Amino acid sequence: MEFTVKLATYEDLPEADRVERETMGNYVYLSDAWHYFNSLGGGLVCVYHGERMIGIGRFSVLPDGSGWLETLRVVPEYQRKGAGKEIYKKWLELAKELNCPSMAMFTGETNAASSGLAELYGLKTIGWHRGMHLTDLTGGNPHGFVHTTWQRAVELVMPKKEEYHDYMCFNRTFHHINEANVKAFACEGKVFEDVESGSFIVCGARFQHQVALHIAMMDGDFDKCIDFAINYAKAQGIPKVSCTFAVENEKLENALNARGFSTDKNLIITKEIKF
Repeated sequence: MEFTVKLATYEDLPEADRVERETMGNYVYLSDAWHYFNSLGGGLVCVYHGERMIGIGRFSVLPDGSGWLETLRVVPEYQRKGAGKEIYKKWLELAKELNCPSMAMFTGETNAASSGLAELYGLKTIGWHRGMHLTDLTGGNPHGFVHTTWQRAVELVMPKKEEYHDYMCFNRTFHHINEANVKAFACEGKVFEDVESGSFIVCGARFQHQVALHIAMMDGDFDKCIDFAINYAKAQGIPKVSCTFAVENEKLENALNARGFSTDKNLIITKEIKF
């Protein structure tokens, strides 16, 4: 089957939104995140069969220069016919053009087709992650948490690199724990410290800020960190607090369980290729 590939412009958004809705039903975010995505390096790859757009896939450059693969959608009648391969080929081209040191993605543990396609282009499994969520936002307390400088954020976060298995996650986007990413989080107002209790939390959202507040990391008094996250979410009218973390991080899992977080049925697999 013959396909053509191009990078989207704003005029392509209605058709790209249609592709996402045909593929994902009500679980869509491309339109909400469009302007955010276009503040990043990369682009939305669009695949056509004739004049019809039948597939999309976003290549995003994260603050540390790495490539992140997201929003891969192919309408059902064109799946397993080569459209996904065309997107991956273009993604690899973009990674090289933009001098990305790596590119990565996530998929569900039961999605063999997604895993297989990623592996075909050299991505290997580097981590398993668990998602947990809280919708009962009773209580909450701001305690003494305040925004940190980016320099202080680096001091707080970098020693936790091994404990968090080198990743912090917002909106199921996995960021390596390094100075560039931590600096970006702090400059976006996502790193808070309570000096009195010796605690800090990294939380916020990449996009769709109104849907969930994501805890990417916390340390010190976990109860106070969770109190802060609940209070922060409620103050902004956000109905849910979420956290996605490496399955090996039992300390964090136990703290979330103790506060009533529910656990996703399936794990998430992170895959990456380094150049």
